[in-house]
Amino acid sequence: MSKLSERLFLFFLGIPLFIATILLVPHFRYIIFQLEILFFSVLAIIETRIIVSKKLAVYSTFQIVAAGLIIPFTAVCCAVFSFSFRFIFFAMALAAVIILFYEFFCSFSGNFEKSLERIASGFFVIYYPGFFVSFLSVMTVWEHAGILLCIFFLMVFGCDSLAWLFGILFGKGNRGFVPASPNKSLAGFAGGYAGSIGGSLAGYFLFPEVFAAPLWKMFLLAFFIATAAIIGDIAESILKRTAGIKDSGSFMPGRGGILDSIDSILLSAPVFYILCDILFGFKVL
Repeated sequence: MSKLSERLFLFFLGIPLFIATILLVPHFRYIIFQLEILFFSVLAIIETRIIVSKKLAVYSTFQIVAAGLIIPFTAVCCAVFSFSFRFIFFAMALAAVIILFYEFFCSFSGNFEKSLERIASGFFVIYYPGFFVSFLSVMTVWEHAGILLCIFFLMVFGCDSLAWLFGILFGKGNRGFVPASPNKSLAGFAGGYAGSIGGSLAGYFLFPEVFAAPLWKMFLLAFFIATAAIIGDIAESILKRTAGIKDSGSFMPGRGGILDSIDSILLSAPVFYILCDILFGFKVL
């Protein structure tokens, strides 16, 4: 199967199945979706560790997964068992303490040459993606959470997909202005914003009771979600280019690794959460 066929297969089958787990299984605060968050978090943490390990000293896979899962696992527990999401801040502190404990025990070797690298890489891996992905769990306690999550993913996946399609169709002569990702094109960026706007308009007209606000707020939401998704994608490209690798892994056919597929989600999830609070009054914390 060609890369194009794999990507189309993922778009027309994989993404609808993923969204179906949100719409069709809302039980226990979207428990299936919560388990998917934890599963993808583990893979993303492992892939991030692999990328970082190309240039920096890192802790073992077991150590970094154990520390990195604390934040998303706490967020899932808070959502499913209706605990206060303020526990996420305690989880962030605990994950940081664990990293410093790791280094405390490493210090008994008497070699401190790689200490700074291990601490810095450890903090990076546990907060990206561990912290950003926790915003998805936070969203599940909103009223109309299923609709809001689906519109969010429709905006992000629409941005990614139309950016790719417009880049293929119209981007031949306008690529290369982003050094970290030379295949990105102006046409692709235009397609990305169009895809995000399309997703936001779908939410506005299909669910007016949820997005009961002036239309300009939906355009503003779409603009910032597309911007966050594009920057998230480019940020991961910077990481991979620094590490000298093409893909973060091979788990997703036609896409590469899990991190290649959720890089846009990681940055746009907190943006969506913040803007939904500011623009529409959805509050959790």
